[in-house]
Amino acid sequence: MVRPTLATEPMSTNRIVPFLLLVAAALPAQSLSIFPAEYAAVPEGPFNSPNLPFANGTSRVLIAYDRQDLDVPVGASITRLGFRQDATLTTMDVGRTLQLEIRMGYSTNAATGLVTNFDANYDAAPTTVFGPAAFALPNLRDAASPLADGRFFVNLATPFVYQPGNRNLVVEYRVFGNSGGGTSFNYRLDRADFFSPVVPGAAGCQHSGGGTPNLAAAPVRIGSNLSLTGTAGPANSFALLVVAVGSPLVTPYPLDLVFPGIAPSCTGQLALGSLATLGVGTTATGGFTFSYPVPNQVALNDLWLAHQAVLLDAFAPGSVVVSNGVAVQVGIKPRTTVLAAQGLPTVVSTGTTNLNYAPVAFFGWQ
Repeated sequence: MVRPTLATEPMSTNRIVPFLLLVAAALPAQSLSIFPAEYAAVPEGPFNSPNLPFANGTSRVLIAYDRQDLDVPVGASITRLGFRQDATLTTMDVGRTLQLEIRMGYSTNAATGLVTNFDANYDAAPTTVFGPAAFALPNLRDAASPLADGRFFVNLATPFVYQPGNRNLVVEYRVFGNSGGGTSFNYRLDRADFFSPVVPGAAGCQHSGGGTPNLAAAPVRIGSNLSLTGTAGPANSFALLVVAVGSPLVTPYPLDLVFPGIAPSCTGQLALGSLATLGVGTTATGGFTFSYPVPNQVALNDLWLAHQAVLLDAFAPGSVVVSNGVAVQVGIKPRTTVLAAQGLPTVVSTGTTNLNYAPVAFFGWQ
């Protein structure tokens, strides 16, 4: 019987390229979401997480993610979980090998309303998506072996189909031991806070004393006060703060119709519509401050508040000058809670809640 033989000549480039393109087209596209979702625009958070979720020794760490801050599409399969190193530090944190299990599920509790019993937070039995198996944490901030984009990922053995309904996602990290004898260690990951961008506008106009009023603002979240500081205004005068609610700054426009005779360099930078005002006196050095509360209402998250100061100056054209504009977008604390406890995961049943504690997380999905 004559046996068939396989061709041994190399495949030509003209045949390889179409084959590779065909294979690539058949593979599902990989996408990445970040939590909190607004941190897609934030390269580095203001805090770090010293040892959660991986470096708390033998432990259980459960993280609840509010679905409003997680932009994984419903029906997508989550295939990997990632974190990023704290890039404000330069000291290397040495990774360890963990005996790790990861479970995923849902909770009907608010992401900021977990109970202290781990299992009681699950709406139904969770799915084990990784392990128990060994996982080697990479070194963080290792100049000899830097992480791509400062990130690392755990590839899930079992993809998790994201179908939250009215529930919030829960991810539990169960560490049964590590290569350091099960003890906790420094493994500092990037950690988020509220995101509130501040956008300054074009410069104001010079007053009769030669100074140009400048207005600066601090980031703000719901349930706190928005603070603004003015400098270089007319001394011992009056400053009127004008606030445009719900709009960022606009392209500068002339103010002569409002203040006849005002200098052309004095421009308006606020959208005309929903305006509010506050008034204060300036100091002997031309300084002034404003502060007002932002109600603790979730609906105000992402609201733009634009500001500009109008200052009296009897010797300036039109008797007034204006500051630059400055806009602030209202933020909100991360809508998440971490529940953590040290001890063997099969034994530990309760832990301590850390409200709004948010190691910046990545969800790879397809």
